[in-house]
Amino acid sequence: MARLTREQWQAIRTIWEYAPDQPSYKAAAGRAAEKHQFAPPGKSTIDDRAKKEVWERRGSMNGINAAAQRTADKLTDFNGNRTIPDAKTAHFPGTSSPGLVLASREESENKRAEATARHRTEWMQIAVLRQEALALRHSNLDQAMAKMKLAKTAAQTTAIQQTGERRAWGMDILVDVGSLKDMSDAQLEAIIHGKVSY
Repeated sequence: MARLTREQWQAIRTIWEYAPDQPSYKAAAGRAAEKHQFAPPGKSTIDDRAKKEVWERRGSMNGINAAAQRTADKLTDFNGNRTIPDAKTAHFPGTSSPGLVLASREESENKRAEATARHRTEWMQIAVLRQEALALRHSNLDQAMAKMKLAKTAAQTTAIQQTGERRAWGMDILVDVGSLKDMSDAQLEAIIHGKVSY
């Protein structure tokens, strides 16, 4: 089989990334081959190329949301303050090389990991307040009740704030059902166990 040209590979990638029905690699290659009159490569060959070039779905709402989140990460700092990226160095998902898209994904993961770590610390602070209240309950019930009320108020405020942050940062986006057909058994198993990644 003859090697595919850059344009033929791009035709396959474009169909796979943007077709609303989210075709498999084989189906995307078949459509591109039929349209542009070339012999389609095998699934493993496409799979290798897709991993190397970091192909990602863009025609699905999940793909659009993921790209939008990475773009938003470039426009805000960790505290949510708006930033103005330098036009010479700004790279947004979908307009840059595979390496830059991968770096953008890693930056997004790191920002969300920092937020998750902070959320855990905030809940530990509330747990400390609760423990302090319980320790005081025999010696000073009024002070214990005041501290417990403070812990309750802090917990409610923290829950509201963290829910808002998780929504704003897209940390609770559910899996796009249409993308399940392209997932490996290991990825599907991870979803079953609540370890969703996108």
